[in-house]
Amino acid sequence: MENRVFFDKTFEHTTFQKIDLLDSEFEQCQFINCSFPDRDLSNVRFIECSFDQIDLSNSRLFKTSIQDCLFDTCKLMGLSFDQCEMFGFNFKAQNGIFDHSSFYKVRLPGFQAQNCSFKNVDFTEAILKEAYFKGSDFTNAIFERTELEKADLLNTSNLRIDPEVNLIKQAKLDLEALPGLLTKFSLNIKQ
Repeated sequence: MENRVFFDKTFEHTTFQKIDLLDSEFEQCQFINCSFPDRDLSNVRFIECSFDQIDLSNSRLFKTSIQDCLFDTCKLMGLSFDQCEMFGFNFKAQNGIFDHSSFYKVRLPGFQAQNCSFKNVDFTEAILKEAYFKGSDFTNAIFERTELEKADLLNTSNLRIDPEVNLIKQAKLDLEALPGLLTKFSLNIKQ
């Protein structure tokens, strides 16, 4: 892959296993049913790209730039989003699997992730003001000093957030999520 800059290109059924992506830039590209198995994506730039049925699991994201991208039905497991280039960092996701990933100290105000799996994900000190997580699963997710002010957490499952150490002012929650806010008190709540 000699050309390191790609604009408005579509990649379908491509496995980026042996292709050198170092310092590549993809702008307004589409990735459909592709795989980046355990790849080092350091210093790669994805700008206004769409990813459909992509597997990026366990890829290295050191200084990777992800700006205004959309991930639809993608596997994004075991990723350290906290290592990404934070300038312009912004993406949306739907029906994605983020299990075992880290958003430690990541700034993603207005983040949109609908019907996603966030099992065992670390959101410690993340800034997720006005985020939209409708329909997502947070089994064993870690929230410590996380800013979720005005976040939409409706129809989520397995949510456990301590309101004393997280900012959740004006967050939208279902009544069913109430026990997850009171976990540390070991209450037996019946409906």
